[in-house]
Amino acid sequence: MVRAPLALVVWLTLAPAVYAGDVQADWRRDGVDDRVKQALTVKGWRLEDDGRALDPKTKSPVTKAVLDKTVLDLRQDARRAALETANKMLASGKPLEKADRDRIQALSEDLPPALVKALLDPKSDLAKAKTLASSELDAVAAYFDGGRSLADRRAAAAPVSAGTPGPRVDLPYFSANEKAAGEKLRASASAVIGRDPFGKTVLSRLGNDLPPIVIEDQNGPVVAQYDFRRRAVVLDRAGVTDSIVGAAPPKDRAALRKSLATKAALLSYLDAHPDAVTAVVKDNDALLVHELTHAWQDLRDPVFREMARGNLPDAQPLEYEEEAYKTKNLYIHSKLKNDPASVKMDGEFSDYLLMNHGRESWKQELFRNLSETSPARALPVQTVHEFQTARAQKARGRAATTAADQQKKALDLLALTRGEKQLAELSTAHAARMKALDGELDTAKAGAYQLLGSYYLVQALATERSADRSAWLDQAERYAKAADDKVLLEKIRKAKEKKE
Repeated sequence: MVRAPLALVVWLTLAPAVYAGDVQADWRRDGVDDRVKQALTVKGWRLEDDGRALDPKTKSPVTKAVLDKTVLDLRQDARRAALETANKMLASGKPLEKADRDRIQALSEDLPPALVKALLDPKSDLAKAKTLASSELDAVAAYFDGGRSLADRRAAAAPVSAGTPGPRVDLPYFSANEKAAGEKLRASASAVIGRDPFGKTVLSRLGNDLPPIVIEDQNGPVVAQYDFRRRAVVLDRAGVTDSIVGAAPPKDRAALRKSLATKAALLSYLDAHPDAVTAVVKDNDALLVHELTHAWQDLRDPVFREMARGNLPDAQPLEYEEEAYKTKNLYIHSKLKNDPASVKMDGEFSDYLLMNHGRESWKQELFRNLSETSPARALPVQTVHEFQTARAQKARGRAATTAADQQKKALDLLALTRGEKQLAELSTAHAARMKALDGELDTAKAGAYQLLGSYYLVQALATERSADRSAWLDQAERYAKAADDKVLLEKIRKAKEKKE
């Protein structure tokens, strides 16, 4: 038998792998389930109906190898976050309480099955479970450490200054139609929010330069979010469609919704109908104020930029959410005062009411709901700081025998310890910010009952449904009594008499 030359043998051996790496990805085929699809979309990937996966930076289709690596990174990052949470639960050495076990159950998809079984079994040896959790966390950390080059570490170790974007996507748009719709939404948001006195304050914090706005499938209950990786506000396509359809006459809604079934049709409709753009913004202005507050936090603090660079755990700090929700509610209060007809009876308005009825209990419930929705990401800054400290301690204990390893270790420690300091600074700054913000809320609350009484009276007089009219007049009366507003009570009495 004639033996093939060695080079040919090597080529034949490698050829299938090289070819597989060059195959264009098809996300429908390549292991992208609904959960991964949502995670990719949140990070700015575009998953086309024909199976192509478009990179958020290049806007071009990627190969199967690139998509596989991206999905693996996502899964490993989710496992790391879940393991850090599990390790924190085990740190005390005490048996897990029911709330802890419920959280482990929520995290089970991202945890090793053996660890989940041990943590959920009341009879298991928690010391062994703790050892297993620590070992698994070390393995995931090693995966990320091994994937970072010296150049990556140098870039991550360089300090960031206020306003610098870091390694993020320049623009989130994949097409001219998307950009046109985004710019119109951005201009409309500036106009609508800027009509309100407090809205002007929100815009001024960003230098009246709003981040890009994009419309994407969020594949979940989120209607709007600020994506710090792209420095963009993302609106859910289904939510945008609902806003447009809701503003149309009832007889036209079914046909209109059908005509907006594709994203291309939705973008074309927005381009041709400025009134639809305005309807979307007016329907979501309070949500936009919330997300613009996150954009301000990103501009103001280095935390999101450090997360984007991989120097801090990818978390959703609860303190940032507290600030954004309170800011959103101050905006609603300002609208009640200056343009009550523009205030919708929706979930954001209900949140405003709950906050005014008991701010501390409202905050605790807010944090509980956020933590249940995202048990490994929605965390207090103190917890994120503990995770960061643990990462820094691991890095300090890492063996570094060669000069190159020592340099890598030094760069990692530089970035990690700076992150610790930034989180500590955020915690201190947040306390001062909330003291000032709560002072504004206290001042607003002093006049809230009168405003709410007037608001419900206006709603009652405008509705055609007798049941709504009666209920809202009763609400108006309760708030007017709480405000001891005799003039308003007289107006409500006359409205009730007119009804009869």
